[in-house]
Amino acid sequence: MTKYRLEMFSDGIFAIVITILVLNIHLPDNSTAQTLGQDLRAMLPNILAYVTSFVLIGLYWIGHHTSFHHIHKVNGVFIWLNMLLLLFISFMPFPASLLGKYPLEPLSLIIYGINLILANTMAFCMT
Repeated sequence: MTKYRLEMFSDGIFAIVITILVLNIHLPDNSTAQTLGQDLRAMLPNILAYVTSFVLIGLYWIGHHTSFHHIHKVNGVFIWLNMLLLLFISFMPFPASLLGKYPLEPLSLIIYGINLILANTMAFCMT
């Protein structure tokens, strides 16, 4: 496999994950013009979780792109490390949705943090 094929696959995953993040943001079904301000305020944790996750995934993508700039050839170990990184990146919408729905719950913070630690570990192992 060429590094370019792996890079294009990875770019596709990053793009899909960033797109999926926004699906966690939606007005309640019973929202009306009279409750719009209150409903938007209630959505702030979801929006903050989205923005935070978008920025973090963007940083992972920039780091991924930078590391691929210095790589000339990939091997099986690197491919599997990359796949594990993409696993944790693609999981990010789930902990982001937990964080948006339960922003002050320790368990949602722990799950989000563990996912970031695992993604960082894979990114570190790839360098």
